[in-house]
Amino acid sequence: RTSVQDNAVLHITHDSAFNPGGFPLTLGDDVTVGHQAMLHGCTIGDRVMIGMQTMIMDGAVVESDVMLAAGSLVSPGKRLASGWLYRGRPARAVRELTAKEIEFLPYVAGNYVKLKDQYLDEA
Repeated sequence: RTSVQDNAVLHITHDSAFNPGGFPLTLGDDVTVGHQAMLHGCTIGDRVMIGMQTMIMDGAVVESDVMLAAGSLVSPGKRLASGWLYRGRPARAVRELTAKEIEFLPYVAGNYVKLKDQYLDEA
C-alpha cells in the first residue's frame, strides 16, 4: 500500500568509514511518494504524503501522519513530527493537519490499490 510515482528516486547510503552503519531506506504503509521525489537513506512512517520534487536526505525520519508540500527539502538527520504539514527548503512545520487531512492520507494510498486492482481485473 505504498505508491511510488513516476521518476522518483529511492536510494540508500552504504556502510563506510564516512557513514558508519550506512543509512537504509525504510517506507511504511499507506505512503504516497510524488513524482520526481528523492528519498535517500531515510525513514518514512505510515500514512505519509510526499509532494512532487521533495527531497528527503540521509538519516531523516518522517513520522507517521505527515504531509510534505511539493518541493520540500528535509535536511540530513532531521525528524518531522507526526500530525503536521511541512514545506520549504529546508522543510519547516507550517501547521497541524486537520482530522480530515489525516483521514485523507490512507484514502490516497487506497485509491492507488483500487487502480491496481482494476488493472489486474482487466488484464
